[in-house]
Amino acid sequence: MVELLGILALCALGAGYWQIRRQSEFARHWLERYCRQQQFQLLSVYRYRYQWQKGRLIAQFRFEFSHDGLQQDEGKLWLQQLTVLDVCIPVLRESPSMH
Repeated sequence: MVELLGILALCALGAGYWQIRRQSEFARHWLERYCRQQQFQLLSVYRYRYQWQKGRLIAQFRFEFSHDGLQQDEGKLWLQQLTVLDVCIPVLRESPSMH
């Protein structure tokens, strides 16, 4: 019985890890497409945290991007499983060389 519980726990851990990796890959691909459409350069993506909202688990990712090749900004992406709930980017500044 103990062996069976150990195997089930190992399977549950494996499935959880697989879901986390799947969600991270989805976030990266989605942000690559989003940045390409906005004419941004995607620099990095990382999982920031999980939080409970209205009875559901939401993953928040942070991503760094450049809109002019000089400045670096940080945006936020919220996912529920593989569904994009929201994306937020800061108000973009003009680079000093454009004046």
